[in-house]
Amino acid sequence: MLCSSVSRRPCARIWRHSMKRVPAERAGASRHGYRVCWRRFMCARRSVSLLLLISLFHAGFLRAEPPPHHRFHIEGSGTTTVVFEAGLGDTLEVWSAVQPLVAMRCARTFSYNRAGYPGSDPASGRRDAEHIVEELRMELRRQGLTPPYILVGHSLGGLYMQYFARNFPQEVSGLVLVDSTHWNELLPLEDGALRTREGSTAMSDPLQRRRVVLFMTWIVRREIQDSALAGEQVRNSPYVPGLPTVVLSSTRAALEETPATRARAARRQDEIAADFPASRHIRVVGAGHYIQRDQPRVVVEAVRRLAGCETDAATLRDSSGDGEQAP
Repeated sequence: MLCSSVSRRPCARIWRHSMKRVPAERAGASRHGYRVCWRRFMCARRSVSLLLLISLFHAGFLRAEPPPHHRFHIEGSGTTTVVFEAGLGDTLEVWSAVQPLVAMRCARTFSYNRAGYPGSDPASGRRDAEHIVEELRMELRRQGLTPPYILVGHSLGGLYMQYFARNFPQEVSGLVLVDSTHWNELLPLEDGALRTREGSTAMSDPLQRRRVVLFMTWIVRREIQDSALAGEQVRNSPYVPGLPTVVLSSTRAALEETPATRARAARRQDEIAADFPASRHIRVVGAGHYIQRDQPRVVVEAVRRLAGCETDAATLRDSSGDGEQAP
């Protein structure tokens, strides 16, 4: 026991009469009684504090388990699972023109909303690559989707998929980066950064716009704040020289881009491709940042080829655009 089991009644009597004057001959005994009671009081206080700390630790442990649940969409079947990771401020709908065509007679496909986005559990902890990838891996296991995976990441989601591929190469059979964020690219933390880029499905109509502003502003800010840490995590990750990789980069400048920033963006895509020695770099002519919307057939073809599936006219007939590809 943490404290003595001796009866506390003498203490109660001493405290009750603590304001009364006592004879000198009893002063020593009273002081001794006060000391005994004080020790008991402090012992009880420490016991309560310890129990409180244990309770808080236990509550925190329970909050950390299980990991957050996510809104997701699974389509198709096959031995390989294709995992789609959306960019900053985007939901799984950003893959709506691509996922069905990849799933068609090819592979099992999985798209989802990260924690903090509509339909998924609130986010806790850091929003860096390490935490987001671990949450994704837990969700895949929870849904019975086992490796190998072909990872497809757009924009900031591409940065997360780079981390996934470089830290868990035994779980990855292919990687497609769709105008991916570079590990050394700093995202601006300002109101303008909360607006998704040209062509974003999340901002395509007023209702979606309001939904983003109301529900996603906080999580977008969190992801921007931790994007530099995510970049460092990717930079410090081991290389995977033999991983089949396709790097898709845009060629159409966004409205706010200048020739200088456009050239810098192109160099970053070259550097991303260089980080994956087995990669093929495809510059998609006429496509903006959202290649999966501007030229969905290019993304579909890249994924299906990595999955070992044929791409034919029947598969691609619903795709829009005739974008050219140049190495």
